[in-house]
Amino acid sequence: MPTVTLTLDSLAASGAVDVAACFRTAAGAAQIERNGIVHRFESSDRDLVRAVRSLRPDVVHVHGLGFVTLLARLCVGLDRRVSIVVQHHGEPPGPWRNRGLHRLVRRRIAGYLFTGADDGQAEPFRDAGVIGPHARVFDVLEAASTLPPEDPEDPGDVGDVGMVSLEGSPAVLWVGRLIAGKDPLGAVDAVAAAVAQLPDVHLHMLASDSALAEPTVARAASAGIADRVHLHPPVPARQMHRWYRAADVLLSTSRREGSNYSLIEALTYGCPPAVTDIAPHRSITGDLAPRFACGDARGAAAAIAHAAGLERATVESYRDAYLTWPVVARRLVEIYRAVVTPAFRGDASR
Repeated sequence: MPTVTLTLDSLAASGAVDVAACFRTAAGAAQIERNGIVHRFESSDRDLVRAVRSLRPDVVHVHGLGFVTLLARLCVGLDRRVSIVVQHHGEPPGPWRNRGLHRLVRRRIAGYLFTGADDGQAEPFRDAGVIGPHARVFDVLEAASTLPPEDPEDPGDVGDVGMVSLEGSPAVLWVGRLIAGKDPLGAVDAVAAAVAQLPDVHLHMLASDSALAEPTVARAASAGIADRVHLHPPVPARQMHRWYRAADVLLSTSRREGSNYSLIEALTYGCPPAVTDIAPHRSITGDLAPRFACGDARGAAAAIAHAAGLERATVESYRDAYLTWPVVARRLVEIYRAVVTPAFRGDASR
């Protein structure tokens, strides 16, 4: 929800398009106005399609490739001149029934949006038949930072009021769930490999899931760096900016991501990245810093060393150019203009 509402806010602030929002909900129907934007909540797909149709849109932007039944209803229920675009938010291609329904409606879709589309993020969906071979696919930033505003009065959980202090030079921050897909063991291996070049390096793992906590601790012990690996419990989102500012490097060993919100957040607060060379990471970091192959501890160690020497001002300049909400809005407006049916735009008879 923060991603969608902040996207709407940024689009409205651009002044380039008029926006409204319709949501499917398991609760009762409701209508809420937020920041001058009407948000309509409907309790059935049929009512949602009716609400969308009543807005007489030029473009309908659907968030999530997994809602294929609703997508099919929109394709049938809207004038064929209405352009429909669908954005990926990390979901896989889905089971065969979803893929079959996507094949039935994909000719009606004007465009598909992926973070990392230019680097192969859409290929599993092409291979599964979800996206047709000639479909238009656009590379987008899924979101800028969705962290809430900073609260200087909030003392937080670590250190002095408003401060977080992380041991190590560099202090490497890893944020995520301790699960195989995020490869926390690979993060430990990377830091173990970095010790020769960075003798005071420490790894701080801010983990929201402890599934692999014991193997992670065991890997650190077997690598002889138990005193350098620190597992921290999760903290409220309103405090995360302190962790990003306290860290010298943001390490991501993820093997798969739809985007990577922690990476975007870290870059927003000037924290240099050392991340795997997966499609969304290539899209997000561009030429800012070298990346490493999944599972490559030596490559990760080299990326950590490079990131540790990167000036935060350089990261902040990159953020301003590529990772802000106005940038997100401009890109979406470009896509809407590319897919809208010219003869339909401004047609008062529709």
